[in-house]
Amino acid sequence: MARFIISAPDGKRGILELTKPVITVGRGNANDLVLNDPSVSRFHAVVKQSAEGAVVIADRGSTNGVMVNGARIAAEVELHKGDRARIGAYELVFESVDDSALQIRRADIPSAIENVLRGGLASQPVKVSDSGVERQSRASLEKLERENYLLRMLYDAGKALHAKLSIDDIAAEVMGLAFRVEGVERGFIMLFDQKGDVTRQTEVRYRVAPGKEQPQIILSRSVLERMKTELQPILITDLSADERFRASESMMISGLRSAICAPLIARNRLAGVLYVDNLNKTAAFTQDELDVLTVVAAQAATAIDSAHTHAELAEHAMQRSALERFLAPEVVEMIAANPQEVKLGGVSQKVTILFADIRNFTGLSETLPPEKIVEILNEYFTRVTDVIFDYGGTLDKYLGDGVMAVFGAPISKGNDAASAVRSASAIQRLVSEMNRDASARGWPRLGVGIGVNTGVVTAGNIGSPRRIDYTVIGDPVNVASRLMAHAGAGQTLISEETARDLGPAPEFKLDRLAPLQVKGKSQPLSVFSVDSGQDTREMPATTG
Repeated sequence: MARFIISAPDGKRGILELTKPVITVGRGNANDLVLNDPSVSRFHAVVKQSAEGAVVIADRGSTNGVMVNGARIAAEVELHKGDRARIGAYELVFESVDDSALQIRRADIPSAIENVLRGGLASQPVKVSDSGVERQSRASLEKLERENYLLRMLYDAGKALHAKLSIDDIAAEVMGLAFRVEGVERGFIMLFDQKGDVTRQTEVRYRVAPGKEQPQIILSRSVLERMKTELQPILITDLSADERFRASESMMISGLRSAICAPLIARNRLAGVLYVDNLNKTAAFTQDELDVLTVVAAQAATAIDSAHTHAELAEHAMQRSALERFLAPEVVEMIAANPQEVKLGGVSQKVTILFADIRNFTGLSETLPPEKIVEILNEYFTRVTDVIFDYGGTLDKYLGDGVMAVFGAPISKGNDAASAVRSASAIQRLVSEMNRDASARGWPRLGVGIGVNTGVVTAGNIGSPRRIDYTVIGDPVNVASRLMAHAGAGQTLISEETARDLGPAPEFKLDRLAPLQVKGKSQPLSVFSVDSGQDTREMPATTG
């Protein structure tokens, strides 16, 4: 069994088991081992394991290289037990463990503990001596037992409610706790919104199934208003003699004798009410029960508030995650900061559009199982998307085995054409690097054709009120697509407009090609080919 012991710059350590024939290493999210540090290239290195168990490490065009035992490697290097590889700021110590040397021993657990783990021991009753009972009055002992019971109830409430994230689960737990109070016959929970309007009311719970003649629960508006203003619990020991509710005829005819109304207070407002009552017995509840149910209600309010917050955070995280899959970080930030500004419509804006497509992938797909196709596309798209974002682009959409990206919308950085061409060259290089390990992974070699064009488009949120997509439309988009269709495997074609915006930058090596006639244009287009800096001679020559 081969593995790496990984030491991070902050001193933390981890273990990576080598369970695949090829493991990619780098800063990008598509890698099997993600090392998130600026010193690590997005696609930095690969580790390959042969069927015989030999393990080699290879650099994949990284900026800082791969060091093995202090020396920078130029080619694949086989690793041996104890070798130290350095990738950026991370150190990876190679280990090779003989599985046959591993032994697992069963712990010798004492039988008594084993019985406890199995639930075999029953709790033994605690005996109270006669002399002990004689030293206390019966009333004092009962009071202590009752207080102990209520304290246990509070403990259980805190433990149970802390683990609940569903409002329905919280309400059910609270009602279950409330019915542990002996005098409770009926009860329910009512929740309010920020305006004080009722948003939810649980079904009334009964200790004993009600008969046909049992009156409905009537919660007086005066009780609710009193609680909203005072935020204090209400204890009714005998409704018929309670001066506070003499004016409420509905309560007087409700038939109840005793009741507790405990407020659910969240962020200094009444978020709800816990109500329990007894129809038959006066003084069914004491101050102790009122105090306990008030604390339970407070814990419930905190739990419900946490549930709301958790749900909102989860929803925001899902929305942001969905946006980050397709939009550059600055677009996500713009939407997150002003979601109310996301409306239909657009503006005229000069941008550079990039289309990239895998050549002859349809033919390759016919010879590969579906799961292998998905595996290849997932890694390719993840790496390409990372490159687009690195250069400030926005991923507009996936198109089968192709992608469309926009540079300069919604925010222009002033060098959008250069960013798009740099992105195209980086895509060609990463595909070339992926091809170096294609045979070891059982993948076909890939070739990508790229087209880039610059022009004024309509950029904005386009669609319907039910589904809005940020995109660009206009003739420059069509031209970029046509250039991509004519690009061969490993080739990047750019328009004269894009070349003009690049200026005299020496980093770009452009070759002027013969004018290209494309569909939808009456005049041939001036086209340039970009030298991406990698060898494409072994790549497929077909297009499609």
